[in-house]
Amino acid sequence: MLNSLLEATGLYWMGIYLRFLAVVFAYGAIVHLTNMAGLGAKPWLETPLGWRIADVIYFILDIAAAIGLWQQKIWGISLFLLGFLSQFVIYTIFIDYFTSTFEKQQTIYGLLGTEAILILLFFILFFTKK
Repeated sequence: MLNSLLEATGLYWMGIYLRFLAVVFAYGAIVHLTNMAGLGAKPWLETPLGWRIADVIYFILDIAAAIGLWQQKIWGISLFLLGFLSQFVIYTIFIDYFTSTFEKQQTIYGLLGTEAILILLFFILFFTKK
C-alpha cells in the first residue's frame, strides 16, 4: 500500500490534485487562525474549551497537511486522510456539541459532504492511477 501511495504521488493528475488539496488545507488553517485571533462569529476565549483545543489541533494539522500535500509527500496524504476522518467522527458523533441550530447543522453537513467528495476524488485518482 505504501509503495502504491508513493507511485501515485508521481502521477500527473494526482500531483495536480494533491496541490489543490494543499490549498484547501491552507484555507482550513486560515479559518482556524482567524477563529483563534477572535475574528470568528464569537470571541475565541468565550467558546468552549473543546472548540479552542480543536482549533489549535486542526490549525497545526492543516498547516502540516498543506505543506506535505504541496510537496506530494506520503505524510501529507496521511495527514489529509487523518484530518478528514477525524472531522467525520467528531462532526457525526458529537454534532450536538458543535451546533446549536438547524442552520449550523446544515453548514456542518455541507462541510462533511464536501470532504466526502474530496476523499472520493482522491481514491478515484489513486485507484485509476491517473
